[in-house]
Amino acid sequence: MIKSQRRIFLLILGSILLILLILIILILSACQTQAESVTSVLDYKGSYVGDNTAISAISRTVSSTDTIDHFKLQTKEEPYGVHIYYLTEDRSYTMTTINQESHRQSLYLYYLIDNVDYLVLHFNDHIIRTERTMYANDLKIFAKEANLSEKFINNYIVTTYLND
Repeated sequence: MIKSQRRIFLLILGSILLILLILIILILSACQTQAESVTSVLDYKGSYVGDNTAISAISRTVSSTDTIDHFKLQTKEEPYGVHIYYLTEDRSYTMTTINQESHRQSLYLYYLIDNVDYLVLHFNDHIIRTERTMYANDLKIFAKEANLSEKFINNYIVTTYLND
């Protein structure tokens, strides 16, 4: 009788462990599939200001510098905004770099993040604030473009804002 109880116990324990193993594999494969599904920054279209992962991925991917330090999100009340802080220690940013970065961040974030109303970029002694309304015409052009790509947006930024 004790042997049959022990056998039943081991069978139940084995079944529970097998189910847990299957659940762990399913969870890990779902995480991997989600990470692999984002192949372009444009895959974040439709994200919201509260999505820290999307904000970080977009900003770091489109940045013309590699010096983004951290973010602050204004999500408690409207207007919703994003503050991007750049590393300042031992760094100096030219006005060309600041101009390029402000247009790149603004166009990508306003296009991809549905509810962001303003963006503030914090450099050493320069703070640049943009608002969605400043880029309304650009966003309409992006919305009408049938085959919108990062290449199209990048070329648009250069020809519209950076060719002086």
